[in-house]
Amino acid sequence: MTALLLLLGSLPIACSAAPYQCLDPLGCLEIPPGSPLVIGTLLASAGPQSHAGGETLLGIKKAIDDTGNLLGHPIELDEWDTDCSEKDARAGAINLAMNSSLVAVIGPTCTGQDSIAAPILNDVGVALLTPAPGSTSGTALTRRVLSAIEQVAYRDADGTLHLPRQALLDALEQIP
Repeated sequence: MTALLLLLGSLPIACSAAPYQCLDPLGCLEIPPGSPLVIGTLLASAGPQSHAGGETLLGIKKAIDDTGNLLGHPIELDEWDTDCSEKDARAGAINLAMNSSLVAVIGPTCTGQDSIAAPILNDVGVALLTPAPGSTSGTALTRRVLSAIEQVAYRDADGTLHLPRQALLDALEQIP
């Protein structure tokens, strides 16, 4: 009987989950319960590609509205508008990279801006997904990001999400 009591008394300790331990080489993004998953945009709102930027943004918003919450977290946009200049691409990428909650960035819509923005965002482990022209591009890219998050996220019992950054980058490359 004493052995049974000892065994039963030790069960909560033996069955409790160990805290998440991030082993990802780029680190892990930790999103507390109720906090949003943040997707950035770097899209033209002025200049020759403003129409494409507007279409892409509408597609992104549609995918987010269709999804609602993901893994118990709301999805939020961190939007940066550009005028297709190198200066705007650099400023936007730096501004977005400073958001420590950023999961990925969709953009840019302007030719040549990706070569400016990508190194800045990659340095902080944030993927840059460049949209193809067309109104469905933003929707498809957003769904790709959300699917990759679902593949790699670890969710604690309290709802905290842990997103390993390198694993997320790898998953984004594998999803068409």
